[in-house]
Amino acid sequence: LGRATKGAALAFLGKAHLFKPAPDFAAAAVQFKAVLDLNTYNLTPNYRSNFIEASENNIESIFEVQFSRDAGGSELGWGGAPQPGWGKTSARAITYAPRGFGWTDVQPTRSVYNEFLVEKTTGGADDPRLEATMFYNKPGMMIYGQVFATYYQNNAADLNDLFCRKYENDGVRADEFDWRSGINERIMRFADVLLMYAECLNETNKTADAYPLIQRVRARVGLPDLAVTKPGMTQAQMRDQIAHERLLEFCLEGHRFDDIHRWGWLKDATKLAALKARDPEFNSYAPGREYYPIPQREIDLNPGYKQNDGY
Repeated sequence: LGRATKGAALAFLGKAHLFKPAPDFAAAAVQFKAVLDLNTYNLTPNYRSNFIEASENNIESIFEVQFSRDAGGSELGWGGAPQPGWGKTSARAITYAPRGFGWTDVQPTRSVYNEFLVEKTTGGADDPRLEATMFYNKPGMMIYGQVFATYYQNNAADLNDLFCRKYENDGVRADEFDWRSGINERIMRFADVLLMYAECLNETNKTADAYPLIQRVRARVGLPDLAVTKPGMTQAQMRDQIAHERLLEFCLEGHRFDDIHRWGWLKDATKLAALKARDPEFNSYAPGREYYPIPQREIDLNPGYKQNDGY
């Protein structure tokens, strides 16, 4: 709808309960169930439709930030002093775009690419979310109207690299050097509510009840029934499964670090070691840097504030 709704309020209230330092899983579950009980939302049949301009504000979208190239006009409007067109267009597309089509400031990791290959669909194909999420070298892969393998054939590094596809204007434009994108940012999707609800049920000793919620998300992309492939999971096993499901469903949507942080993985030696083994980027992690420092001026104005540890 382009505005906050009752469904959005319920979903974010549930998320607030879930993301507290001491999560209130039961309270969060109540809110997520209320979203389902509205019977307003569902999953879109096509996963990729959540990240393109042609299908904005769809049945899966609970809350999304509205952008428009037409409303934004010729002004970039996303940096510097506020202008009439400020904030009306998005710079995400050019920022994340593949090499040669934008700035390529963000790229998927090889480890998440491999995670997508862990499980085949019931038809024996790769998880279709992989191709909807990133560009990579595979037969027939197109990138902004060109064959991926042909475009990068003279650069081995790029040919074997991974590039973002979510929220890109691939198939609509030749590149992103116009700088302005009108693709809305989906902040809360129904898929997120389903997986957060499943997490709450698992954490309140209702692991069996989490299966059908997770399977709704998996079934959309043709993955086999989790109750058949992994029946009778323990709470700990289901916890890891949900982490896997969230990584694939929300890859490149800005959820992963918040999930890792709230699950305590950065303070868990075993989990942190696993993260470092998967992604070398985690080797630069320094304990005590989970939070930003509170500005000294704020502390001066309110002596009740205590500076975060490590600053």
